[in-house]
Amino acid sequence: MEWTATRNLKINCWVSSTIRQHRHLLGHQSLGVTELRTFVPIPMVAYVDNEDDAVRLCLEMEGKTSGIYVGVQPRPAHLFDLAPNRWVRARSGKNGNCARDIDIEYLTALFFDIDVVSAERAKGHPASEEDLLQSLHAAQLLCREDGLALNSTIGCSGNGHYGLVPIVPIPVDCDEIGVKFKCFCRQLAEKIARQVHGVKFDPVYNLSRVMRVMGTFNRKGQAIPGRPHRRAHFFTEPVFAMSMALHHMILNAEVEQPHSSVKPLAKGIRCNLNKLENCQFIKWCREYPEQVSEPLWFGLITNLAHLEGGPELIHQISALDKCRYDYSNTQRVIKRVIDTEYKPVLCKTLVGEAMSCPGRGRFQCSRISQCPAKAPMYMATLRTIYKR
Repeated sequence: MEWTATRNLKINCWVSSTIRQHRHLLGHQSLGVTELRTFVPIPMVAYVDNEDDAVRLCLEMEGKTSGIYVGVQPRPAHLFDLAPNRWVRARSGKNGNCARDIDIEYLTALFFDIDVVSAERAKGHPASEEDLLQSLHAAQLLCREDGLALNSTIGCSGNGHYGLVPIVPIPVDCDEIGVKFKCFCRQLAEKIARQVHGVKFDPVYNLSRVMRVMGTFNRKGQAIPGRPHRRAHFFTEPVFAMSMALHHMILNAEVEQPHSSVKPLAKGIRCNLNKLENCQFIKWCREYPEQVSEPLWFGLITNLAHLEGGPELIHQISALDKCRYDYSNTQRVIKRVIDTEYKPVLCKTLVGEAMSCPGRGRFQCSRISQCPAKAPMYMATLRTIYKR
């Protein structure tokens, strides 16, 4: 018993120290507050303004969720009052309590998320040791690039590897900064991805991006022999020196000009997205992202794409499945649904056998006979927009 208590004490000390190092590495001090997030089984959010509370809140949630995440960029101080040093239920959307891209005031770090593409990973199982060697190789190549070589830290998420680089802070004083940042990250990731077979860089480089907290346990996916759940950790010693080279490289990044033939997405229908949090289908998609089949995912998009703030919510929910999520592909489907005015898939269709696929789950709604909304979309709107 004494040996076990001593071991647990050492683990807690290591976890606390690693969480502190992680927050310090992100460079949020004096530039805002830090956002913490959980997604499964219940979406939660907290804002912290000091390392002690960051450690306390992470330890408080350990073992109760599949993962604890932290916002890579600092959040503006005014968001602190929405969840001051405590966990509250997360609400997405325009009137929610989670940070959005439009909220970000400073860029303090570059973050790259690298996973292996394999049949077992696609089934929802954690990575194997061989998988981790592949993603580590990609992370090592990435961290040798100009601007990253002397300032990079490699972390293991438990299922893949991270590249994290603190930079001399860049004020986000215009929309162009965000565009330059995304283009720079995407171009660099694509360059490395071409050099390593079987790995995938998460293509999302939005300003409000979150990453797994180093030191916390990753319980995502169904563990099997040879593919266990693991604790996220730093693979290399954290490098706290901020890169001035990357600061200038981002500011001078060339932005890809969109084709003139591409039409902007239509303005969404006014609604209350918060009401969707009561929809069992939306809850199910959030809680079991790996079980959402392609037909059910398309049904989700048809219900959200036409709503004000809906496309953003689609990306947020879709990104919970890191193995399959692709920003560009998701955006293409959203645009197709909007352009063709595709009607929302009804609840009676969503629960049908035709919407399930081998290896994925099947959605069932216990309220389908009592709920007045015939499609998830109508829970957020005041009236039926499309009639069948």
